[in-house]
Amino acid sequence: MKTEFLLVGQGLCGTWLSYFLEQEKRDYMVLDPGDLPSASRMAGGLINPVTGRRLVTTWLIEELLPFAKKHYRQMEQQLFTGQEVFFSRLIEERSILQFFAHPESASIFAKRAAEEQHYMECLKEAPDSASFFDPLQGLGLIKNSYQISLEILLPAYKKKLLQEGRLLEKKYNHKALKKISDSFCFEDIAFDYLIFCDGTGLHENPLFDHLPVAPVKGEALIVQIPGLPASHVFKGPLTMIPLREADYWWVGSSYEWEFADASPSVQFRDHTERTLKQWLKIPFAIVDHWAAIRPGSKERRPFVGMHPQESTIGLLGGMGTKGCSLAPYFTQQLVRHLLYGEPLHPEADLGRFSRN
Repeated sequence: MKTEFLLVGQGLCGTWLSYFLEQEKRDYMVLDPGDLPSASRMAGGLINPVTGRRLVTTWLIEELLPFAKKHYRQMEQQLFTGQEVFFSRLIEERSILQFFAHPESASIFAKRAAEEQHYMECLKEAPDSASFFDPLQGLGLIKNSYQISLEILLPAYKKKLLQEGRLLEKKYNHKALKKISDSFCFEDIAFDYLIFCDGTGLHENPLFDHLPVAPVKGEALIVQIPGLPASHVFKGPLTMIPLREADYWWVGSSYEWEFADASPSVQFRDHTERTLKQWLKIPFAIVDHWAAIRPGSKERRPFVGMHPQESTIGLLGGMGTKGCSLAPYFTQQLVRHLLYGEPLHPEADLGRFSRN
């Protein structure tokens, strides 16, 4: 078998790389076993334009947000037709109702809201949905935030790839990668470019062991809450994101730099359940518990580009918790870099490590 691009992984990055290569009418194949835990498949799918305790705007948000909106909507049109589009939205605007735990947090928000009125607003009156919670020390609204329905996107794109004969449901094994003269092959697949998009597979990839990778464990509960309106994302001591199915919510998430394994932990479940009981005024039932390792970098910047010695082998990863906004933007950059020689963003370009 011969293909121009062999992609390893069909998480968020692999899906977007498939999409942009198809826009360029390029030949490609995807390797993905489909049965391994994936941070993409378990993420809440939130694009939040502000970040951290100081509520600063997210890196590159002015470029990322319009790009993401445009291309998620274009992908909707590609995957779904007619009435399907209405019921299968990949991106929806979803304001974040921010609950403050301390007066200082409310003060910081008010100051930042005066500076960033496009993204933040001090509420004069609480929305009806706030009455389902302990109000803590006040409320604020984060605007121009979006929710990506990964539970629709990833399976729908997998179905498309299978129908087109572009998905091989097998796991990548580095021992099966062979170099013959100046080119590589994987098992019986010859290719011009090999691009790794396999998330935490990066942590065990000897080709990129020079990178400052930082695996982070995340956990979340899936909770059924009858009667809680899906009007906002609710953010306080926990983040609560409405899922596609009515009354179901993603509740999380942890951010653990040190962990024993990737399994769901009793400690997280107990702490999250206890916190939710204190914050939420109505009954709920836990129906599932997810855990996965996020691919991340110590610099909190993506890994995008080609290997310093092997120019036909590349990497697209390290998106961390902001993958839903970063992945489309940097995937197109990589494609245009390979096809047309356009530059990569210097803070994401893998070349920054060879320069050190």
